[in-house]
Amino acid sequence: MDARRLAGLVRDVGLDTTNVVIRKGYVVEEETVVTSLPRFVNEARKEGIVVNCASTTLSTEQITMLDSMLSVFADCGVREFRMGWFPKADTDIRGAIQRAKGEMDRVVEACERHRVRAIYQVHHNTLITSASAAFNLIKGLPSAWVGIELDPGNQSFQGYEPWHFAVGLLGEYCAWVGVKDTITWRDPSLKDDPDKGWRRTFAPLQEGVTNWSRLIDALDDNDFDGTLVFMPFYEENDEKARTTKLRSEVQYLRSLYKSTKR
Repeated sequence: MDARRLAGLVRDVGLDTTNVVIRKGYVVEEETVVTSLPRFVNEARKEGIVVNCASTTLSTEQITMLDSMLSVFADCGVREFRMGWFPKADTDIRGAIQRAKGEMDRVVEACERHRVRAIYQVHHNTLITSASAAFNLIKGLPSAWVGIELDPGNQSFQGYEPWHFAVGLLGEYCAWVGVKDTITWRDPSLKDDPDKGWRRTFAPLQEGVTNWSRLIDALDDNDFDGTLVFMPFYEENDEKARTTKLRSEVQYLRSLYKSTKR
């Protein structure tokens, strides 16, 4: 969606704003960010939407080598951006984590120069799948320039830890929370497979496995003041149905947050 259409969706479903996605095939791409990002941000502002967060897949090498991109972020008012992930390691896991820690040191140096903050998202099937792993990755680094995004949907696949533990451990590093959920189901025809036919797929919050009340309690107890990033990973081929479900998710979480938050 272009900025104008996306702003309409934001208003329609009752959200506050949107991340700008910087990825190949989207309105803003890495190769065109110098011109396409300012255009997107300005068009969104004309629609009453202030965009200050970006979702990217930028590698640590891109972040540290492409100073111009971080400069464009800062100039456009994008103060936080989700970076790419470290790939999972099947061998020498300790070495992979140690190398990733070194790369995050350089990411923070680049972010501090441009006064923007890198957000690392915990993600299944990558090197960093839990709050504990994420904390080990960035502990000791200045939280002004690096933060962590917890993700209940991703962590239901791999990396779940009790929310009070996860949020309490991350503390000032807990910057974003990905808002998506999953359900489990079983294919009886695959009952003889090693996984016995069990499957997991994305679903709206009110149908999913996550206890959002407990998560909100944990965020509240730790004075969370970050960003909730909705990710409607369902109804891929039915925009109308997806919008209806997203609207219901927003209503559900707002209602739950109002009743749970002290």
